[in-house]
Amino acid sequence: MEKKLAVIDIGSNSIRNVIFEVNRHGQYFERLNVKEVARLSSHITDANELSEMGIQSLIETLDHFISLNKHHGVKEMLPVATAAIRNASNSEAILNEVLDATGMEIRLLSDYEEAYYGYSAIVNSTYIEDGYSVDIGGGSMEVTYFKDRELVFYHSFPFGAVTLTNDFMSGDTLSKDERKQLTAFLKKAFKDIDWLVPHGVPLVGVGGTARNLVRVEQSLSHFPLEGIHQYTLGADRLHEVVDELIDMSTKQLGRLDGLSKDRMDIIAPAVTAIDELARYLKVPEFTMSNNGLREGLFYEYYLKENNEIRFADVKEESFRHFEKQYDVDPVRHRHLVHLARQIYMGLIEAKTIKPKPFEPGLLEAACRLAYVGEYIDHNNKSDHTFHLITTNDFKGMNNEDRLALALVTSYKSRRLLEQHIEGFPEWFDSKMLKSLELIGSIVKLVDALDLTERQVVENIDIETTDDGLAFTLHTSTSPRFELQRGIRHKKHLERAIETTIELRVEERITL
Repeated sequence: MEKKLAVIDIGSNSIRNVIFEVNRHGQYFERLNVKEVARLSSHITDANELSEMGIQSLIETLDHFISLNKHHGVKEMLPVATAAIRNASNSEAILNEVLDATGMEIRLLSDYEEAYYGYSAIVNSTYIEDGYSVDIGGGSMEVTYFKDRELVFYHSFPFGAVTLTNDFMSGDTLSKDERKQLTAFLKKAFKDIDWLVPHGVPLVGVGGTARNLVRVEQSLSHFPLEGIHQYTLGADRLHEVVDELIDMSTKQLGRLDGLSKDRMDIIAPAVTAIDELARYLKVPEFTMSNNGLREGLFYEYYLKENNEIRFADVKEESFRHFEKQYDVDPVRHRHLVHLARQIYMGLIEAKTIKPKPFEPGLLEAACRLAYVGEYIDHNNKSDHTFHLITTNDFKGMNNEDRLALALVTSYKSRRLLEQHIEGFPEWFDSKMLKSLELIGSIVKLVDALDLTERQVVENIDIETTDDGLAFTLHTSTSPRFELQRGIRHKKHLERAIETTIELRVEERITL
């Protein structure tokens, strides 16, 4: 049965309403995501109270969200508040006033819960098992350390993008002296936390500041793939991008692709905090998780419905969703995996190829999604397959693995493969290119050998001959159309292994 849940995240800088939908197959999607830049932290008075103007702004925004959610048939809403309300001395009065005005009971998250949900989003949506996380909001900065996907330490610093801007930046830009003072302040704050020590693990960023930082880097580096989830920067590149951002004038920031206009005035202190944490921890790289607090709350809701604490295998969960979304036939694609394994192992036994550790996993994954673009258009299934996979975030896979999957799953020819990777000279060397051609040509051949989608070719044996290799196709009925297509497409595998292939048929006679 279809369910809809709206998570309302009341932050110090913005208030966001995200509608998640769970369909009858257990798939979940983000259906709608809207926000209001309320800057509640700017409404905190000298007495550390959220002013009446701030409360009314909150109520007005929530009224709009309630109306929106009603229109979309949302039955459950989960409104949560973080630092701006948590740290206000009149927090209880705020919650009561909102309840009286809207009927909405806001859950006030503790600093631990805020950190926990960010961590939970990371381990349920990325491949990272050991790392630090950082989420800098308007009024607080949550940092966690997790190992083997378990939360080990957390801390919530009582400063964020808005408060650091107010305390350390007097003009439109962060001056050298102001940056020096801010850096000294941050280092002292980090030093006070005894578990904040280098472990040689990545720093994972969640939230709006990290999102904008990564989008800016992608724009500056002309990164050709879609999506920011699991996008990774080396530590040196992180430092370079932050330096570039801080040195930009307001006019330059306004023209910068990837930077939200509502963050222009607070971006410099916020990215400085992330950068200084990365320097302090001597992290090797910075990775973006586009899943954060809101997704962490949703995962708790979803997993509890399925009697789970966390996803056992993030990558497998992502594949399951993708297969359901594009109506992949599990019987056929399991058969493609079966035939592909027989060809791959047969080539090894014939001493035609030397296996590489990553190839079996890539081959199986590619067969599971082979030419999935047919869901959109049969005649252009290769192009659509490449597009679908490169534009899907595929949780549990980094960008290099996602592109490799797209290349072999949509394989058409070596020429097209080379065209696709022209923009990634550092990712794929000649050896990797050879593996991609091998895996892609096997996928193309087994897809041809199940042309009529009847699993006519049941097994494949490979043996050496005087002329090269013989592939014997074991069938229980005539594979007429499969054989025709296979003869046309075997040339790609012949080119990859530099060996001639003869296709033979052995039809099993049933009495």
